[in-house]
Amino acid sequence: MFRRNFFALAFAAVALLAGPANAQTAWPKERELTLIVAVGPGSSAELAAREVARVISRETGASVVVKAIAGGGGLVGFGAVASAKPDGYTMGLVNVGSLVFLPFVQDVPFSIDSFDFLGAVSAGHYGIGVGKNSPIKTIEDLIALGKKRVVTFSTDTVLNALPMFQLSNLTGMKSQIVMSKTQPESVAQAVGGHVDVVVQGLPVMQSIIDAGDMRLLASTTPSRWPTMPNVRTLREMGYNAEVVLPAGYAMPKGVPLAIREKLQEAILKSAKDPALIDMMTKLNIGMMPLTGKEFENFVRVQKPLVGKVVEAAGMAKK
Repeated sequence: MFRRNFFALAFAAVALLAGPANAQTAWPKERELTLIVAVGPGSSAELAAREVARVISRETGASVVVKAIAGGGGLVGFGAVASAKPDGYTMGLVNVGSLVFLPFVQDVPFSIDSFDFLGAVSAGHYGIGVGKNSPIKTIEDLIALGKKRVVTFSTDTVLNALPMFQLSNLTGMKSQIVMSKTQPESVAQAVGGHVDVVVQGLPVMQSIIDAGDMRLLASTTPSRWPTMPNVRTLREMGYNAEVVLPAGYAMPKGVPLAIREKLQEAILKSAKDPALIDMMTKLNIGMMPLTGKEFENFVRVQKPLVGKVVEAAGMAKK
């Protein structure tokens, strides 16, 4: 009797230990992998995410579904990723601005430590634009106006606004951020004269500029826009203000290492995929491949910098 019970218990123990291993081995065949994008549908970020999803599907065999969840400048989408079960079936496009900035100004259901970082693919070109009827013709005009009254600027992602906060601290001008839900909405606010300027990316601004409804005052990224090489960067104008925004991917904390490594490999391969590179080129998005660790380090380095700007701007939560 003892012998029979012993072997029965031993068999059950082996089966119990083998269960998780078999489940992990079965990934990604169990169900669809959801890629959450914390911006509105149709944005350049979502389009890029869909190309990355295609490569992930090709490389891993997973069926990948891209789901746009906008709201709160990334708050809603980030929260959905952070709170998901860490089983390898939920990942998200991580907006560095919201991830780093939001915890400084409000209570949020996540932090940097809520995620396992998988890597990055690209980094966009951003700039300061004004509507065609705006009296602001140059950055100097903007600064002068900001010393007379508070200038308002729209954006959908908070880290986009970092150069404006830096510019305010450097020059003494007064500025106020007006958050929008989507990239096109932030541009429309400036074109319609509802805000003084917009801080946004090249893909969503270029067609408006080409149509003559907007002017680009300066590039807020380290290099000039490839489509507008005559417009200088803020640094070239003498202002120590800029932002680098890689588009990266993450999963809720605790996803098995084997799954994360497989996804990181696929993400890095997507940065070399001809179709994705072609789309990025057409959207004028620069390539910036990073490993999961490199991307995490980038995010962590941004945190104290953003914290100082938030504190100086008087935006820190009480």
